[in-house]
Amino acid sequence: MKWLLSGFLLCLPLYGAESKPNWFLQMETGPVWQSRNDCRIPGDSGTLFSIKDFGSGPFLAGRVYAGYRWTEKSEFRLLFAPLSLKGSRVLDSNVSFQGQTFSSGVTTDSLFRFNSYRLTYRYRVVDDENLNVWVGFTAKVRDAEIALTQGTTTASKSDLGFVPLLHFRANLQLSPVMSLDIDGDALAAPQGRAEDIVVRLIYDLNPTWHANLGYRLLEGGADNSKVYTFSFLHYAVAGLQIDF
Repeated sequence: MKWLLSGFLLCLPLYGAESKPNWFLQMETGPVWQSRNDCRIPGDSGTLFSIKDFGSGPFLAGRVYAGYRWTEKSEFRLLFAPLSLKGSRVLDSNVSFQGQTFSSGVTTDSLFRFNSYRLTYRYRVVDDENLNVWVGFTAKVRDAEIALTQGTTTASKSDLGFVPLLHFRANLQLSPVMSLDIDGDALAAPQGRAEDIVVRLIYDLNPTWHANLGYRLLEGGADNSKVYTFSFLHYAVAGLQIDF
């Protein structure tokens, strides 16, 4: 028993010297604008209107990633990305939404909520000195809601569902401390599509801390008898990552 303990203690310095951080935590925030946010509910009988008309932004958004590097090439990553856009306007025509009629000429409030929870697995397929490329899969849980309120009248349509996505990432080293990075989840199908892609510059403050600035787009929607909704959102993002 003493022999085993002594051997373990002797290995600790060697292991500590060679091991790299396995975990990382990344936080991102910034303003978001909507250039499109069209909605018709029910999809086959409601009134088509634009949530963008209630306010295009900017709105404040943020997200948090937590990841684990399983091997030199394999990673798992969790994401929590809440999003809630609220606006108000006077309707210029009647709107039929989710079985309720909202009258023209009356101030109406809107809510667009699109929270995202994701688990990603990715594998590095290119491992060069200046270029790294990963591909993988993302399991996404979408927690969405669209609501209108006019006085005491409120109608909302919520949706909680699972969405499988393809994942990709590419990182190009520009200098010893700076790189260009693209990271995204996306998939298109007859039922609809979803894209969440960020392009950013990453600056290594030191081997543990990394800052980034970039642009993110979030686009997608669905077209069926229950809902017709398509949105296109634009983010200016700043983030910070710690490896440990």
